[in-house]
Amino acid sequence: MEGAALKQYLGIDIAKHEHVLGARFEDGRQHGGAFAFANDDRGFASLLGRLRELEATPETSLVVMESTGHYWMALWEFLVAHGYEAAIVNPVLTDAFRKADTLRKTKTDRVDAFLIAEYARFKNLGPSRVSPEDAEGLKQLTRYRHHLVAERTALKNRLTSVADRIFPELAGLFSDRHSATARAILGEYGSAARVASTDIRTLTKTVRSASRGRHGREKAVEVKEAARRSVGVTFAADALAFEARHITDLIDHLDAEVDALDAEIARLLDPEVGALLQSVPGIGPVCAATIAAEVGDPDRFGDPKKLMAYAGMDSTKSQSGGFDGDAQHMSKRGSAPLRNALMTAADGARRFDPYFGDYYDSLRARGKHHYVAVSGCARKLCGVILAVLRERRPYEPRPSIQSQQRQPGES
Repeated sequence: MEGAALKQYLGIDIAKHEHVLGARFEDGRQHGGAFAFANDDRGFASLLGRLRELEATPETSLVVMESTGHYWMALWEFLVAHGYEAAIVNPVLTDAFRKADTLRKTKTDRVDAFLIAEYARFKNLGPSRVSPEDAEGLKQLTRYRHHLVAERTALKNRLTSVADRIFPELAGLFSDRHSATARAILGEYGSAARVASTDIRTLTKTVRSASRGRHGREKAVEVKEAARRSVGVTFAADALAFEARHITDLIDHLDAEVDALDAEIARLLDPEVGALLQSVPGIGPVCAATIAAEVGDPDRFGDPKKLMAYAGMDSTKSQSGGFDGDAQHMSKRGSAPLRNALMTAADGARRFDPYFGDYYDSLRARGKHHYVAVSGCARKLCGVILAVLRERRPYEPRPSIQSQQRQPGES
């Protein structure tokens, strides 16, 4: 080929055991056939040989791969170590591109490799500005925290089921049925009958210790009286009591693990980014870390709608044949940790910030469910987050919608 070498886009379809390379020139022409290589040291070495055959040098090519699970990381490190620049793309985006690219919806590893290269060419992608290794540790821990919290929630739901059988009155004695004191009573005694037969001084000691002094003998007497009158079942009571004790131990263990994770996450979070995000009402340390880890480089999201889609907060609508559904729902096809963090932050923002509060109230006034109204606030929050991260300046509270509508001179 005469003259300057054409730039090449090297699309790599990522899989657990074997990856596939497909190359395209910047003018759209396919360069060679698909090349499969193993996800090991020999496979990586064979990839370098293939790149030499294609004359795809680090100076004239861009490697593009989907962020499929964790399987892309080793290959990314290998290629970067050999001087290649890489762009990491969300599989949701390439899947949408596939659907727009062909009516056949063809999907094979070999076809996908060239499609990824075509997506990069069509979008004129450049290398990911933020190195994945900079944010990967934080993302790993925030996603692990998300996993542990989900496990803890499942355990609490199971404990509720057990407690409702052996001591149903206990939940009404505390503002939070999963409070440390309620769990300690279940974990220590297991059933209403055992609570009722326990000496009041022993029960008081348990209540006072678990509540850190907030409750004492008066609450212990209330618990003992409720246990004495309980309608809890006695059938398989010993087995249920054992299960309750075991579950409370697991929940206590997960509480300690989540606390340790929070400390490590706080250490890894960039202080400037953390401060910027926490300037937004409703965003606390854990939400800030999750948002920072999931968003990474804010410039990869051209507008707030793309961040919404990445979090799976974009709308879907049912339509088939003559049926056209009016209701729109979240797609929930995206980062669940980011979606949960945005929803948690939005629920706080609508309570602490007049701008978001007025928007929430306007949706509720139109008959929207609380969850729908909060999700609307979360979508608005996406724009705020991108602006804060891009401009590197703290959030400035906006006037409420009502105050903006007031005429000059009105009080």
